[in-house]
Amino acid sequence: MYRHLMKSMALTAFAVFAALPASAQVRADIGPLHIRIATEAPPPIRYERRPPRPDRDSVWIAGYWDRQGDQWAWSSGRWERPRDRNVRWIRPRYVREGRAWRYEPAHWSHEQLVEGEDYQRWKHDHDRDHDRRN
Repeated sequence: MYRHLMKSMALTAFAVFAALPASAQVRADIGPLHIRIATEAPPPIRYERRPPRPDRDSVWIAGYWDRQGDQWAWSSGRWERPRDRNVRWIRPRYVREGRAWRYEPAHWSHEQLVEGEDYQRWKHDHDRDHDRRN
């Protein structure tokens, strides 16, 4: 009985771990993505060698700098399958705004971008400072 139970648990664990790499390639639909503000520019883009395409439906997503918390974090390039043929990958945008950098995260075209709280606060303070000077 004990041996049968351990064998079943081991097979289940193996199945779960075997499925992890496949699921790691797909972004979960977690709601809107937030436009952020950073006080420093993103570092230079890193060179990455593109591995062979795994299948004809996969799209290459080049590596990019992502804003996580208060720092830049590298997101490595990878192959992903779009959830349908009508969506396209949109690279991140880094736009200088005065002394700061507006960061629009990379996303699929069907995903929604909204202004994050840090960006809204910065924009409100920036607009108020601009009004005082004029």
